[in-house]
Amino acid sequence: MNGSYMNKPIYRVFTFLTILFMAACATGKKPVRKNVKIDKYAITKKYGPTSVDTLPGATKVIPEKPADNAKKAALIASLTNLWQRDIDFNTFSGKAKMHYKGNGQNQEFTAHIRILKDKIIWVNVVAFGLVNAARVYVTPDSIILLNYLQKEVTKMPIADANKLMPAPVDFQTLQNFIIGNVLQKQGKITDATDFGGTWNLKAENDDIVQQVAYNKADSNMRSLQMRLKQKQTEGMMQYGSYDMVTGRKFANGRVVTINNEGKEYYLDMDFNNAVFDEQLDFPFSIPKSYTLK
Repeated sequence: MNGSYMNKPIYRVFTFLTILFMAACATGKKPVRKNVKIDKYAITKKYGPTSVDTLPGATKVIPEKPADNAKKAALIASLTNLWQRDIDFNTFSGKAKMHYKGNGQNQEFTAHIRILKDKIIWVNVVAFGLVNAARVYVTPDSIILLNYLQKEVTKMPIADANKLMPAPVDFQTLQNFIIGNVLQKQGKITDATDFGGTWNLKAENDDIVQQVAYNKADSNMRSLQMRLKQKQTEGMMQYGSYDMVTGRKFANGRVVTINNEGKEYYLDMDFNNAVFDEQLDFPFSIPKSYTLK
């Protein structure tokens, strides 16, 4: 095994956690798995028509009638509780098998993830089923990475880490992604539609447009799309394989695709052994022999 596995190491995984743009998957089914061809409009091509508006490109604006505006306002009001709903917790731990494709790499690995809400995200990455490849310690202010394969340690503020990534990341967004909450709650809900088996909400602020689809049958979040207004970055995310985990509905399956300024990325996640609110520790020590980058 050579060190190339961890070149620009686990940060590449975290790039998926901020700009997610999704098409709908069939109700009750797991997300579509591997061999997904990623391009700017791959979700529509691969999975069929999406139940949320496609964010890229321009669309013709048709003026709405006052009756339509009133109906839409009523639908937004009735769905606001879904938008505001979060999985509440104190701690989380889980193991996720991951398949990553992007930037010339095609990797499979396992991530052991632990979270102390709003304070620590701890990730241990295992390659080939048995080799410790990296350990990451994230706080709201900083990221520390241990690269076990190259015996290096990287420390930096999250603001500087963003310079290495194809998309920005912050602690809260990363935490929400792992737990399965809407990524960002800032902004105003500007649109809502009743589309067959889903309700769909659109929200935006000065920087970001999000669209979220919820299953009518069980109110689970089914898909999420996100686009950055000031950057050619858009993402798609599916949620599936919901189970009750310590009294909470948790999406064990995730499929994420991103197009960032023409560069394409893909992440397929399968969680198991997920649990909330157990007592956890977050072991992290830096060997003296490691090189500081």
